[in-house]
Amino acid sequence: MAELSGDLYAHISESMGAKKWISAVAVADLGNSQAALVSPTRFSFKAFQLGPGQLVNRSGSTATVAFGVRYRASSWAAGTITAAGVYTDDTTDIQNVTANDVTLANRTDSGSGLLISADEKFNALDFIVSTAGDPTVPVTILEFWDGTQWVDIASSCFVNDALVAAAAGEKLILFPEPPEWVKGGSGTNVSQTRYNLRVRTTVTGGGATNPLLAQLFIGYSKLIIDGLATGGQVAIVRDNPLLFPRSGDALFPLCSVASRSNYMEVGVQFYA
Repeated sequence: MAELSGDLYAHISESMGAKKWISAVAVADLGNSQAALVSPTRFSFKAFQLGPGQLVNRSGSTATVAFGVRYRASSWAAGTITAAGVYTDDTTDIQNVTANDVTLANRTDSGSGLLISADEKFNALDFIVSTAGDPTVPVTILEFWDGTQWVDIASSCFVNDALVAAAAGEKLILFPEPPEWVKGGSGTNVSQTRYNLRVRTTVTGGGATNPLLAQLFIGYSKLIIDGLATGGQVAIVRDNPLLFPRSGDALFPLCSVASRSNYMEVGVQFYA
């Protein structure tokens, strides 16, 4: 993890690590030990801004790459949502490292899942699934509130890992921010003062095991490069710095195919 100099500037050149975004497993420090840069405590921290940089995909497969800030835990909440739209807050369990303490989708309630609420809009979700489920033909629904209805944008995702089947581990969802997204949403106990996103699963059969969650991270990614071939690299040259939302308190590189061989380089400062 990089250290800041006295002028609040850091230049980072390092491996992306053996993870897709925040961490391959649930971690008590919310991924800080694997971050490229964590918000400084000795300065009046404002928000991240990026200058020139470089991302290199050396994973062996075509991948999506980006830079992303993880949101501080106090800026968002999450819990379970039933198919009927009843929300139950479970933020403590969703943010801690305890395995199997959150049901990601209830196999007996097709259309159930999680609802995430945040102070600012977000476009990246990183799930640490501790127990894989076995629903029959699962379909992920990713919905934002447009002021009138919930709109499914699952088909627009850059990355949309299967959350409820196959295997446990780090599961990434990365989507383009919908311009119509507004605060609020229909349903019971749904926050009307935050931006809400529903991540639900429909199934044609119940299976025998619910998928269970250990931890969730959310945040905002920018400079997203989709379909970068292995061995490919992209240089980011900017006349003006790229500003991230103020809820971000740690910077991470992102690659949809985890590999310690992936490489990143970037200059980082902070803005008021």
